Amino acid sequence: MRIVDNPSTKELLNQIRAMESLESLYRLVPWASRLCPKLSEIFSDFSEIKRQVEVLLLPDRFNETFSSFGWIAYESLNLNAMKQAIEISETVGVEDAEKFLANHYNEETLKWGILRFSGHPDCRKRLRLIELAKDDYLAERYHACIPLLISLTDGLVNDVSKHVGLFAENTDMTAWDSIAAHETGLQSLAKLLGRGRNKTNEEEITIPFRHGILHGRELAFDNKIAAAKCWSTLFAVRDWAGSIANGKKYPKPKEQVRWSELLKQLTENARTKQLLEQWQPRTLEQLGHLPSSSLSMHLPEDSPERVVAEFTENWIKKRYGKMAEALLDFASTPSGKKAGQVKQDFGHINLSSYEIKAVEDEAASASRVQVCLEFSKQGEPQLEELWIRVVYQNHENTPLIRGEEGGNWKIVQNGFSKVIYPIGV
Repeated sequence: MRIVDNPSTKELLNQIRAMESLESLYRLVPWASRLCPKLSEIFSDFSEIKRQVEVLLLPDRFNETFSSFGWIAYESLNLNAMKQAIEISETVGVEDAEKFLANHYNEETLKWGILRFSGHPDCRKRLRLIELAKDDYLAERYHACIPLLISLTDGLVNDVSKHVGLFAENTDMTAWDSIAAHETGLQSLAKLLGRGRNKTNEEEITIPFRHGILHGRELAFDNKIAAAKCWSTLFAVRDWAGSIANGKKYPKPKEQVRWSELLKQLTENARTKQLLEQWQPRTLEQLGHLPSSSLSMHLPEDSPERVVAEFTENWIKKRYGKMAEALLDFASTPSGKKAGQVKQDFGHINLSSYEIKAVEDEAASASRVQVCLEFSKQGEPQLEELWIRVVYQNHENTPLIRGEEGGNWKIVQNGFSKVIYPIGV
């Protein structure tokens, strides 16, 4: 079974084929355009969807090319990186493609990949050590980060599965309708990385064999490609953990999609596309209310800067439940438990004041807010400037264009890491 045969992908392909049939009928009937003039615009957008359908085939092609070398496709892996790696492999060779993939795991990729760990409780526990592994990796201390990443990945799988780690013989890393947890993904990768290494080896390896490295039998594992594969594996496990948290371990009852619902979705997609094309970041004149150290109520409603201001005010007043409501959460943590986690993370910091200094509207659904925090820690006054990322999404964690109905601004907690998760102190 291929990844493209996953239920959600297969259903989308079936819908595309069905729409192709409807489009052919529409073109054949002379009076159809007069009766349903908006369908012409919908089918125009649909043509673009068909051109992009090759994206659905990328994960299978990627795994077929690279899984035996220790790389697999996963949900959050950049599609362009997948596509370019496949093209390099086909035109130049796998060796150059591996170098390209290793270079893809740079500081920016690691930053956004690690951000997602805040949204899962078992992942969040490991953030401090993950940040240390990132520092070692970027400093090219591969001998230090590789064993750490292997152990963190193994422990994360153990906590999520509540059974065994990634490299146990009876581990089950599959999940329904998943890319990372497809049988050609993590399940296959675990067998490769968990191979026995019974002889001491001084030759360089680019596959991070767990047993050989942690048992001291592999003596030349410390290189960038092996380290990048450890990050790739960790991020794939994060996507697997998200699938488990979202109830995808086992199949769900199949839902029938009606023509009316499909046409409604295509119409909605056309409207969203129009809004996206119209969106522009705010100008300096539109941000004339900044910097601001006054109450949050004086900032524009439904703005990212106001959400950050309200969050810091609740922090000052130790309203952990209100703080929890404002944070991005992919794990659907119960409100009481989430408030307790926020208290644990933020409660030891005595925040006294704040100032919203600037805002960068990065995209239609995301902004970065610069905030200066004044606080005391262990009795010592401190001042820290942070950039906090805020995303606009619905209750299902789907990004929306700012201003769309049903959306709310949510704060990415990892932006506060410098203050609440001190490293090297």
